Amino acid sequence: MKRANYVIIAGGGEIGSTLAKLLEPSGIDVVIIDKDPQVCEKLSSELKALIICGDASDKKTLEEAKIKFADVFVAATGNDSENIVACELAKRAYKVPLVLARVDDVERAEMLSGAGIDLIVSSVQVAAMVFVNVITLPGTTPTLISETMMKAVEIRVPEDSRAIGRKIRDLLLPLDCVIAAILRVGKLVIPRGDTMIRSGDIVAVIGKEEAIRKVAEILRK
Repeated sequence: MKRANYVIIAGGGEIGSTLAKLLEPSGIDVVIIDKDPQVCEKLSSELKALIICGDASDKKTLEEAKIKFADVFVAATGNDSENIVACELAKRAYKVPLVLARVDDVERAEMLSGAGIDLIVSSVQVAAMVFVNVITLPGTTPTLISETMMKAVEIRVPEDSRAIGRKIRDLLLPLDCVIAAILRVGKLVIPRGDTMIRSGDIVAVIGKEEAIRKVAEILRK
């Protein structure tokens, strides 16, 4: 899994600006596109990111942002329709490897699943899920809002993965993470060293970011 080096964010509101601030310490080059000149002026004084005042669904603006070199495009404006259009343009016209969209209309987000956008996130749904976890599992902290270096992700094993048919102990996984669980055909599997990886497995991994990236490379090769 290639590390992202160049990220374009459409929308300089709370989500877009917060994302940029979180990415800055990692050394990732960030560009923010926003229509509002006042927002752009404010962001220019707060962030190291390049700020472009323009429409992210316009090809000229995207090319000014050098979208052809982007590893990731994130549409995070407050307008669902604008986010969808911008993401479709980034994916289809410019072949950006990873395209992410904020779509707050939960029903619309579900309808768009599989439409070519790599990940569609509803901020409403994410917030609700965090609250549900805290309510149903009192005394725990969701990793989504934790301030520790630990991360938790799920990785789907593709049909052509070289890891298929191999035991977990033989995968030479990095030490700074662990495979915590596997969802296999709707059933939860608690992994052991001799558990074999199968096509379509959804593998839950917990650990440090760089270690998780290496696991993703092993499982998705």
